[in-house]
Amino acid sequence: MKLDLSGATALVTGAGRGMGRATANELGRNGADVVVNDLDADVAERTATEVEEHGVETIGLEADVSDEAAVAAMFETATDELGSVDILVNNAGVGNAGPFLAEQYDDTFELNIDVHLNGALNCTREAVDGMVDNGYGKIVNFTSIHTKNGVGMSPAYDVGKFSLLGFTKSLALELGREGIRVNAVAPGWADTRMIEDFSDEVAQQILDNNPLGRFADPTDVAEAVAFLSAPASDYINGHELRVDGGQVPIDSWRLDSR
Repeated sequence: MKLDLSGATALVTGAGRGMGRATANELGRNGADVVVNDLDADVAERTATEVEEHGVETIGLEADVSDEAAVAAMFETATDELGSVDILVNNAGVGNAGPFLAEQYDDTFELNIDVHLNGALNCTREAVDGMVDNGYGKIVNFTSIHTKNGVGMSPAYDVGKFSLLGFTKSLALELGREGIRVNAVAPGWADTRMIEDFSDEVAQQILDNNPLGRFADPTDVAEAVAFLSAPASDYINGHELRVDGGQVPIDSWRLDSR
């Protein structure tokens, strides 16, 4: 397959750790120069140093993707250093969730929308003009296994991810005419910080409902992103690629302690 990304510049948000870090490395491994974004400048720089070992140019940039001005400044620096962004991976996310009846739940909804939807919107707005000028570009948004059925006890997270899926599909229709492909990856439960606080009971329930019997390795997801970023996927547009091992939806009410 045509996975060579030589000559392309990719920007990956939330790339300091977990699936974002694996994605930045995978894109670099396939030849792309990479802008590594994270809320933590030191973590961004550390990942950028790792990616540079693949023989590509990298920079680590701190920015809160929900802050429109910060995103604009990040893209200005990125384009000055590495040229216009050809591949945008909107990975930055939060795991804040909980029942709708919880106190202060409005704050949780606002955070999920700000990061998952508005973060992707801010970054896409900055990247898309250069892609239109070039007549080509790839945008990959991170949705979630939650977009298959929704999961009880996490409406704020679900709304954030469902809205990002709608954004993906609508943009694919509009931007496809400009040579820009917009797709999503929907990871299942992965071996990242999001599962660190799971009890043994919760972790086992998830594994019992997965045909492959394991959590995803971040690299499993990163390789799917690389495919959607590469010429090999040029006729794929508006698609959500599930990377979940065939996970059976779990009614998380069974996990609720209330």
